[in-house]
Amino acid sequence: MKAPALQHPVSTPLMHAHAWRQPVQTAWQVGILIAAWWLADAAASALHLPFSGGVVGLFVLVALLLSGWVRPAAIELGANWLLANMLLFFIPLVVSVVQFTQLLKSQGLMLFVNIGLGFASVMLATALTVEWVCRYERKLRLQKLVRQRTARAAA
Repeated sequence: MKAPALQHPVSTPLMHAHAWRQPVQTAWQVGILIAAWWLADAAASALHLPFSGGVVGLFVLVALLLSGWVRPAAIELGANWLLANMLLFFIPLVVSVVQFTQLLKSQGLMLFVNIGLGFASVMLATALTVEWVCRYERKLRLQKLVRQRTARAAA
């Protein structure tokens, strides 16, 4: 008896009927995130807060996500698109570096030293914190094992 031949899936119009949804949802979610940033920026300006609207928006969005008012799926496509294209957001930084070449010539070394020290400080603090947490977790695990073994020995 002959085995049935494998059939290749045929592309049907129904399979492509919803192909437009993901780009539209992505654009919608990016628009929502931009509107949220704009509102947070306006609120930060109106309230004369000492930090930017982006920080206010971040805290509001995290609070909404943690409270369950906003589901992660409601912004996931837009957030992923923004993260994937983040390099585009640094173009203004490069343009400003080109505009301030005189400042870089006069104080560039000091700026780079400060940036390097700041970067090194953050990396060192992160490494030390991670190391401390790992040692603390190992200590807790060891104490748990010792308690379990003494309980078994006593039984």
